[in-house]
Amino acid sequence: MRHLSLWLDRYSSRRSQILDSWSGFARAVDEMRLKMPRERVFSKLESSTEPAGRLAFVDGGEGLRELVGLGMYFIRASGLVLSHGEDSHQGELFVRDLDMNVIDYDDHVKERVELLRDSMEYDVAIRCVEEHSPRMLFLDGSLYVKAKRKPLECMEYELYRKRFARLMRLCKRKHVKLVGVSEDSRSRLFAHHLTSEHKVRFPKHMTDSTILRILSGGGGYRSVGFTPESRFEVDDAGEGMVFRFPTAYLQPTELSNPLRIDVPDWDSSLDEAVSLTAALCRGSGTYGYPLPMYLAHLDAHIPPHQMDWTVTQMVSYLSKHDPLLANGVFRKTRRDSRPK
Repeated sequence: MRHLSLWLDRYSSRRSQILDSWSGFARAVDEMRLKMPRERVFSKLESSTEPAGRLAFVDGGEGLRELVGLGMYFIRASGLVLSHGEDSHQGELFVRDLDMNVIDYDDHVKERVELLRDSMEYDVAIRCVEEHSPRMLFLDGSLYVKAKRKPLECMEYELYRKRFARLMRLCKRKHVKLVGVSEDSRSRLFAHHLTSEHKVRFPKHMTDSTILRILSGGGGYRSVGFTPESRFEVDDAGEGMVFRFPTAYLQPTELSNPLRIDVPDWDSSLDEAVSLTAALCRGSGTYGYPLPMYLAHLDAHIPPHQMDWTVTQMVSYLSKHDPLLANGVFRKTRRDSRPK
């Protein structure tokens, strides 16, 4: 119970300060309901039949351990392919890939590992399309964000863009409906849309998710569809494409947070994507996330003990074959060696 009196004193003062400083913003957003007709913000959530045809769901995971001279990473991607209706006899299967390697340090090492993981996700998604021909392909995360990702001057970013462009071209050519599902969106794209449509001004720190939960008054909902203004061009391999991403928010269960769903503008399947996502979230309670995507997440997740085991085994191997390399480059940092 160290520092208990100091903690209690600070807790009491901070909770009052937080209430006084921030509660007024929520009330201000709530008062905007009168300025915006509900049908201009929310759309009817159409009931969905049971999933039909072949569907694919892709997610990835990564781990990074910082050593004295280099970082060691572990990335994994999993694609779950499910068959329904006439294809149900094919059941379910996973498409997987993983890799581990070292990476040199710079100011963007964590972002570079994330780029490698995303590239592997695109590879797995491409395999799902080429080998199993799904009707729809769901990716974890927003397609808009993936296309808009801030460039980095590194080979990992170039690989990322090429794989993303290849996946987009492949889905368009094969007529596969591509869907991005973002779990915890911090976007303000819909706030900008409402500001443009209704001449209202939202507190700049409030995200789309917080605004929609306040405006909805509770319960499940879906927002109207909107298209962010930015356009993105991909011209890899001499094949140019310019595309946008129609987007909608979905709160599939009463207690869950909203999901952000987007599709490429060459396909008019946003309503179908929202409706099917809602159906796949049935029974998920407070989590409110498509069950097949959660299963892909679990399959791709890298637990800390697996990352630690990988590093330990790699260092042990290197120590036997090159003690100088192991002790000078692959030694644990002081932080990781600190007594518990």
